[in-house]
Amino acid sequence: MERIGFIGLGNMGKPMAENLARAGFPMTVLDLDPEPVAALKALGADSAASPREVAEKSDIICSVVMNDRQTLAVMLESDGVLAGAREGALILIHSTVSIETCRTVAEAAAHKGVGVLDAAVSGAAAKSRAGTLSLMVGGDATLVGRAQPLFDVVGEHLYHMGGLGMGQAAKVCNNLMCLVNVHVIEEALRLARTAGIDEARMLEVAGASSGDSWALRNIENMRELAAIHTKGNPDMSIFGRKDIALASKLGGKLDAAVPITDFVFDQTKK
Repeated sequence: MERIGFIGLGNMGKPMAENLARAGFPMTVLDLDPEPVAALKALGADSAASPREVAEKSDIICSVVMNDRQTLAVMLESDGVLAGAREGALILIHSTVSIETCRTVAEAAAHKGVGVLDAAVSGAAAKSRAGTLSLMVGGDATLVGRAQPLFDVVGEHLYHMGGLGMGQAAKVCNNLMCLVNVHVIEEALRLARTAGIDEARMLEVAGASSGDSWALRNIENMRELAAIHTKGNPDMSIFGRKDIALASKLGGKLDAAVPITDFVFDQTKK
């Protein structure tokens, strides 16, 4: 059984790592917060002091950090994953980041004989805990097969989308559909409250009518996620700004018109 390194034990990463530990994978974990590290150690995992140390002890290294900047730092800095990874190791980028970040990491990794897959995950914390995430994966099919035992533990649906970065492209499009819908739902609920309609009643009506959607059915969970990502202030005007920005930038790079995306992104700046 391959040894797993896991970097980033936050809202999504911690349940994923716990499921892998319970499945019997030998693990080394790293997070700035000592609490989730202690929880993983209670399940038998080792801890490390740096991404380099994680890589030195691992065959497959999973990264679930916040954004592009953190991903590049964790992978490329002097004490990063690629400073410690051995030839034949495999990196799985689970964070939602740009295609360019995945390719930058892969180019640096290739010089050391290290493989890279982007393996974006979707389903929020509840599905992460249940091990029923959707995984959108980009990269070599042989490497996807190697990572399959891990994917089987953390996810229920696996979609190999093509070459490196295509998992992230699919994740960005998926998040765009969800996040724009969430913003519209909140706007509609504000309008309903202003008109004198009880919010719970409006949610009931929409849930039985054409306004129904995954985002509507999970609006309380999305509000909780918004509070996490806006430091306790669930201001929907800035919720999901990073992911909407990724979609807007992808549209620009591909010369594909995304006017609704660009409008919502402009609103998140306010």
